[in-house]
Amino acid sequence: MTDKIKKKQKLDAEIADARNEIRTDKLDISYGELANLYENDELIIKPEYQRLFRWNPTQKTRFIESILLGFPTPAIFVAEDAQGVWELVDGLQRVSTVFEFMGSLKNPDGKLYPASRLVKADRKPRLPSMEDILFKNLSLKARLSIKRAGCRVEVIKTGSKPTMKYEVFERLNTGGSGLTAQEVRNCIFRATNPDFMDWIERLSAYGPFRDNLGLSEFQLNSMFDRSLILRFFTIKNAYNEFEHDVEPFITDFVREVLESKRDFDMTHEEKLFKETFKLIGRALGEDSWRHCRKGKHKGPLSVYVFEAVATGVAVNIDLIRELGTDELKDRIVEFKEAQQFVNNTGPGANIKSKMRGRIEFAHNFFAM
Repeated sequence: MTDKIKKKQKLDAEIADARNEIRTDKLDISYGELANLYENDELIIKPEYQRLFRWNPTQKTRFIESILLGFPTPAIFVAEDAQGVWELVDGLQRVSTVFEFMGSLKNPDGKLYPASRLVKADRKPRLPSMEDILFKNLSLKARLSIKRAGCRVEVIKTGSKPTMKYEVFERLNTGGSGLTAQEVRNCIFRATNPDFMDWIERLSAYGPFRDNLGLSEFQLNSMFDRSLILRFFTIKNAYNEFEHDVEPFITDFVREVLESKRDFDMTHEEKLFKETFKLIGRALGEDSWRHCRKGKHKGPLSVYVFEAVATGVAVNIDLIRELGTDELKDRIVEFKEAQQFVNNTGPGANIKSKMRGRIEFAHNFFAM
């Protein structure tokens, strides 16, 4: 038997094993039926998913308009539990838009949102009379057309691998979904290990870390600060395993930690995290994570500066704590301006050679 045939047979076996981990079904039901299931707690939207509902009024109006015009809408994905209750896995923006317009959408605390009011969807909308209208003010015919509009539901059945719904969520929401990698991670890992994600959230509130990031409101709302913390832990502990694509690398590292496939002492890591960011913040404040050229700090936070300086200091903390504040400041500025660091940033900075190059240089630089 040739190697090519063996490889094909091995792949076929792997596909068969993987397919046995998921059982699915397909149903076509109406948005009105979905709303009834939701109101009766037979369709659940977890709070960690609900907080990602962020379509703006124009996007919401365009979707309602599409339903009224009879346009087909994409399928939603739900996971069935042992009692037959469905949990929404994908389709949050569309389902929440309809429920909110109908006045049945609950916030993460279980209270009803005010029913949404439609806006002007485009410069030349197909249905200009929709502007400023509420669901209750539509004609009976229009209300029923929304309630009776069909929706394909892909059901992940009971008997599937327990973590399958999170894998489906990750696959469907990585790429062009509009969610950041950290928002996807937060949904997946908060559902499987809320204590760990609560710990990350507490670290994000640590003053010397939080106060020197200079993040925008959008970055904070999309959990960029939490992403930086996980980036720090991942690169500090596993940078030499990096091959390509930082975000999946971080996700895989966290998953291995939560599945106890990797040693990770949270008590030790928290102590080191706090000391590292306290010392760096004291030395450079809001300039901590900005590039430096000819002694002047410029621009916003750079993830390349962040990961290199933070991990370089952390792995050499016994030496760093012996330095005075001004001395540490001078060392960090010298590092930022070092040609070896600069050469490993810029275009293509996340290829394997440049990632490892700047991190190894940082670890060696701050050891001297």
